[in-house]
Amino acid sequence: MKTGAVTLGNASIHINYSQLIPPNQRGNARELTEFNTPIEHRGKGEGSALLQEICDQADTEGLLLIISADNERLEKYYSRFGFATIQKSDIILMARKPNQGNADG
Repeated sequence: MKTGAVTLGNASIHINYSQLIPPNQRGNARELTEFNTPIEHRGKGEGSALLQEICDQADTEGLLLIISADNERLEKYYSRFGFATIQKSDIILMARKPNQGNADG
């Protein structure tokens, strides 16, 4: 999976190597940051479609995904895609192993 900005419609997200993982183990993990859909375009499924596309690609490549949530609403949203909470403090840290779910159920 390439790193950098990815867009779908009006939704965008950045894929990076995680700074939370030691450099010698970063090959199988990516961190998702700056996930954004402008307010006027929310609720149209663009963000969900983009996140599902990235999760599907991570499944194909056998990659662990890491994302952080600012609040419990986002935590619940990300959990629909198979992300599980691994740490709760000021920021909710979540991870998703390959083939851990999808937005359909």
